[in-house]
Amino acid sequence: MLSVLTLAPASALAEPEQPVPGVTYVFATVDAYSVKRESFEITGTLVGENTPRVFYFGTWHSSFPDSNSVEATRCDRLALLAMTRPGRYLLSWTVEAYYGTLTCTLARQ
Repeated sequence: MLSVLTLAPASALAEPEQPVPGVTYVFATVDAYSVKRESFEITGTLVGENTPRVFYFGTWHSSFPDSNSVEATRCDRLALLAMTRPGRYLLSWTVEAYYGTLTCTLARQ
């Protein structure tokens, strides 16, 4: 059992990082994407890095939490596309500090 745990990637065992509000995180690859009612969790490799990281993007501080569902649906499609073609697209993700507004962008590399 111990050997299995030591062979697992560090990102699989790591606690999700809390991103800095207002900072855009650009993922060169997306390994996993999880949607919850008021949060999103992305596992992937940021541009310029070699090791996957896990980020927890919470939008619970939004003034209108239900308004994030439309954006989340659109971001789902972009994240899935980035997952199917690793290294071909860059997925950018930002949650604004004050309103909790979600912004995601997909660009060709």
